[in-house]
Amino acid sequence: MNTNLKRNVCNIIIMCLLTGASVIHAAPKEDDEQKNPLGCRNQGYQFDLKALRLLPEAAGERNSLYFVFNKLNEPVHLYHMRKEDSPYSMFLNHGVRPRQWAVLSTSEKQLKYICTVGSTKVSYGKIVDCAESIQVCEYVNVKFGLNNRGNYWLVNSNTKNGAVREVVRYGIIPR
Repeated sequence: MNTNLKRNVCNIIIMCLLTGASVIHAAPKEDDEQKNPLGCRNQGYQFDLKALRLLPEAAGERNSLYFVFNKLNEPVHLYHMRKEDSPYSMFLNHGVRPRQWAVLSTSEKQLKYICTVGSTKVSYGKIVDCAESIQVCEYVNVKFGLNNRGNYWLVNSNTKNGAVREVVRYGIIPR
């Protein structure tokens, strides 16, 4: 009987240790998704008065690849802010689903975005601080093919690994 008691206590202790280890081991998975993809650096951008300013030439090549992560549990919309005298007629607006990555390819000298979340009062949504709602990183040394240079959102919303796979599948090599 004493042996059975010892065995039961040992089993309970082992179960507690295993349960605690699995909880500790499972927690970092969510954080891993938010970490920058390998080789993607925190440069070539700045947050300025709730807005995001992309500065591709500041970190190297003018053709750049930006990965954008939505840190919120609701969709974030990025609205391209252009100057009045801009020669372009197209906006590079985009929406990123919650806790997902999007990828922007650009060859502009500078881009500026404002971030919003859904609102029933305003059609474009409620303005939020980009620094608090998104995370950005830039691949500085990127190999673009001649057919895939330019300004466009390459990945709409995907997991980190899914976004990297889509970029490579498109023929762009981030280094």
